[in-house]
Amino acid sequence: MTNCNNRQKGIAVRLFSDSGELPDDWNMLVPQGHFLQSHQLKVAEQSSLPDISFSYALVYDSDVPVLAAGFQLLSLNSKHVNHNMVEPWKYVAWQLYTGIVRPKLLVSGHLFRHDVDSVFCAGGISGYDIYTYYKAAIDAAMRKSCATAVLIKDMPARLDKYFNNYEPGYMMLRNDISMEMDVSPKWQTMEDYVHALKHKYAQRYRKISDRWQELHIKELTIAEVVAHKETLFVLYRQVSDNQRVRIGLLSADFIPMLQQQDNRLKVWGIYEHDKLIGFFSAWVYEDRFDMFYIGFDYEKNKEYNLYFNILFFAIEQVIYYRKPKLILGRTALDAKARLGCKPRYLSTFLYIKNGIVRNRIMQAQKSTTANEGAWENKHPFRKSN
Repeated sequence: MTNCNNRQKGIAVRLFSDSGELPDDWNMLVPQGHFLQSHQLKVAEQSSLPDISFSYALVYDSDVPVLAAGFQLLSLNSKHVNHNMVEPWKYVAWQLYTGIVRPKLLVSGHLFRHDVDSVFCAGGISGYDIYTYYKAAIDAAMRKSCATAVLIKDMPARLDKYFNNYEPGYMMLRNDISMEMDVSPKWQTMEDYVHALKHKYAQRYRKISDRWQELHIKELTIAEVVAHKETLFVLYRQVSDNQRVRIGLLSADFIPMLQQQDNRLKVWGIYEHDKLIGFFSAWVYEDRFDMFYIGFDYEKNKEYNLYFNILFFAIEQVIYYRKPKLILGRTALDAKARLGCKPRYLSTFLYIKNGIVRNRIMQAQKSTTANEGAWENKHPFRKSN
């Protein structure tokens, strides 16, 4: 535990590296059921996430606890960039940089989830004061960790204007988008959804889903998820290994431990005969169906269009569970727009300590490409829908 004081403002920040160290003040401030309750934080700590350590900040104002924030510290290394998908000289430069500098990324928010809040502030406090407390927590965690950069992921909505106006070193990342779909109450079956599509999109669905009917899809019990965790992890790695940049990687224990802790996390297995060739996971909440991690055999994907069929399966499940909203997340914007998803623009901020690197990235943020945003022209539904 570390104390960091700001005498001018009467603010003190206490830092902890383990949820077991958190004082009674922490759980008394954080309401029951909130993600920041210490027993929930323990789940991620015990999941053996590679290259990840944890930090927790409890902010006091005049000795009164006012804000709690959870951080993850990612030690960046060469494996976080796919050497098969970048120019060789760039990968060599990345290897040298990570090998010499050993950079660390401090993540405020949850690196592997977007459905939880990693900041909680006491009630009756102004937006500006919340920003002040939160910034004090970030600064203290950054000093303690010697982080090279800070990623504020899924910024609390009330605070983005303060970081925009008062923190010129922080850049809001462009096109950080969650693809989401409002589900029509008229849709009782998957055929109702298909009927709402324009002809070419309905034809596309039927063509893609044809081979899907040959596979066996079943929801896995907790015991089955645990029993198959290594196979599920291999399938997840086939997806992550085909990404250009991988900001953090899961462990084989992460999904099984989450599911054991919260039964709202569902996992489905995709079988070809008796062989598990893919999986799909999602959080089933009262007001939404939220896609989580997936994995599949890339060779079988060529045969069965597994990725696109997983997206269609998500629509089928949101209809089955009668949820008003489907959240499909940040990736593959064009594919999800073709399904009928719309963008929700998120507030994610990045601060890089090195001024030269920071200015270069800020300049790159301002540039655009000719095809950027082309996916927004996809309108798959009939006008009457």
